[in-house]
Amino acid sequence: MIKDDFFIEETTTTEPDYETERNKPLPNRIHGRIQTRLVVQLENNYGTQFAIESEVSLDTKPKTSTPDICIFPLRKLHLNDIQAKSTEMPLTTIEIQSPSQSPEDLVAKALEYYFPAGVKSAWVIVPAMKAVRLILPDGQNFLFIAGEVNDPTNGVRVAVEKIFEGVEW
Repeated sequence: MIKDDFFIEETTTTEPDYETERNKPLPNRIHGRIQTRLVVQLENNYGTQFAIESEVSLDTKPKTSTPDICIFPLRKLHLNDIQAKSTEMPLTTIEIQSPSQSPEDLVAKALEYYFPAGVKSAWVIVPAMKAVRLILPDGQNFLFIAGEVNDPTNGVRVAVEKIFEGVEW
């Protein structure tokens, strides 16, 4: 028989939850699969040109934001020089839509947070459509549902089919 003192009572905490802290909803397994596939592809194909990093908190205004994936210029990171929030902005942010988000929410995030901070391009991955929407600060919009995503700001190219490999209808 297990005694009651082996159980930990749930307590109310004042620490921020995942959604509040990262300014985005909880990801599901499809989100995780797509994020992993994309990070691996980007690292394998562009890891000598760019730093591919996931879940980096950016010091954006009016609120901190955390894209799923960032493409930064390649440079060494020094352990004693890293802040909790990056003031260095990535070249590209990549957001993967979660079930409780709309693609428009993620486009608004790019327009309101990323582009004013200096990000050059933003990708919005829409799993239900197996599509990638690429937007630029000047308002240009590209939708990729087949072939290759081709980012004109950094030359990164990724096959759409590879991003969604293993995700079925």
